[in-house]
Amino acid sequence: MDTLWSKVKKNLVEWYEMAYDKTDEMARIGKKKVEITGLNRSIEKHFSEMGGRVYDLIVEQGHRGNRTADDDVVQRFVAEVKELESRLRRKEEEIETIKDDRKQGKKVE
Repeated sequence: MDTLWSKVKKNLVEWYEMAYDKTDEMARIGKKKVEITGLNRSIEKHFSEMGGRVYDLIVEQGHRGNRTADDDVVQRFVAEVKELESRLRRKEEEIETIKDDRKQGKKVE
């Protein structure tokens, strides 16, 4: 038969474990969200630079139609933004994995 003290001790241990797991989950999610914010800023910067390049091509150099889309600098920006979008999706998936692991009771290192 469990004594009152052993029941209290058992409940405290369970509570601390649950608090630790939740704190760990939130810290890992928070880190991913900071990384996502950095990726979003990089995407915004690339869009801004690409817009400046397109403006220069159209206004200053008189490009019309596909000539602008074929520009090497514009293509580089597009490729970089696509890579950043891919990294952003992976970070969002990592957050979902962390949440799913917690729901399933998995311990993640």
